[in-house]
Amino acid sequence: MGRRVQATKKQASDEGIAYYKADDMKTVLRVLGWLLLASTLLALIALSYSTIQGYTTWFFRVNGQVTVDGRKTSGYMHANTQKTILLLTRTDGSQPETYLVPFKGARSILDCGNWNPTRFLPAPVGDLNPPCSRTDAHEITDAPISATLIFQPRSVEFSTASGKKIKAEW
Repeated sequence: MGRRVQATKKQASDEGIAYYKADDMKTVLRVLGWLLLASTLLALIALSYSTIQGYTTWFFRVNGQVTVDGRKTSGYMHANTQKTILLLTRTDGSQPETYLVPFKGARSILDCGNWNPTRFLPAPVGDLNPPCSRTDAHEITDAPISATLIFQPRSVEFSTASGKKIKAEW
């Protein structure tokens, strides 16, 4: 009889530990969930604030075709929300290369060096250290020649230092 009572106490003890472990795990998961939610909300508020204040500019994917020397490539384009800047990424070489083409103001094309926007996702760009603003000469693979820049309705084209002709149509 004593053994049976002890076994029952041991079972109750084991079930209690399991109960407390499950309860503790639920609490930990609940806390982690709230932390994830709070950090996501904080990030969304920060992005919204910086966008509204003009500190962050968003570049969205533009449907179109990038050709190099008349051959279609899998290159892609992004434009800012004001449609004043085009980020043109060519993919005909071993590494993708992105050029910043302004539609208003200065008519000089900038090579973005090693930086490339993600192909399908919107690209947020901050005002403190925007890409393409400070590119080291050793990062430039094929520099654009700004004097060859030609704007046409729904397209832009220019030549590079290696003599390649880049054209973007949308």
